[in-house]
Amino acid sequence: AAAAPAWEALARHFGAAITVAGDARVAGDPLRLAHACANLVVNAIEHGGGRVDVRVTAEGGRAGVHVRDSGNGLPAPLPGLLAAARDRRTARGHGLAIAAGIAARHGGRLLEVPAPSGAHLLLDLPAGT
Repeated sequence: AAAAPAWEALARHFGAAITVAGDARVAGDPLRLAHACANLVVNAIEHGGGRVDVRVTAEGGRAGVHVRDSGNGLPAPLPGLLAAARDRRTARGHGLAIAAGIAARHGGRLLEVPAPSGAHLLLDLPAGT
């Protein structure tokens, strides 16, 4: 929620709209976790366009950051995009891999959630106290 004003400004710049809702606690490095969330949201704004919804959930000892957009969906399955990022030599295209790495270092994972349209990514993390 603290990052929502910056994300809203970026969304306006790209002609998109964003909503941010929900709350959960995660034990870990707040800067790295914010970085992972920002990578997912910026990708959704830049590549998904239109409408971006960020929803944070807490259930069963897990915290989830769901990022959905109204675009055309991911250009390839998530595992392939993560593998391609490892081989990429350019400065762009590493955001999902960075988010996945941060999630893993916090005992979590980055998942692609099936969606009827657009992309829906889930940053799944252990809930904190």
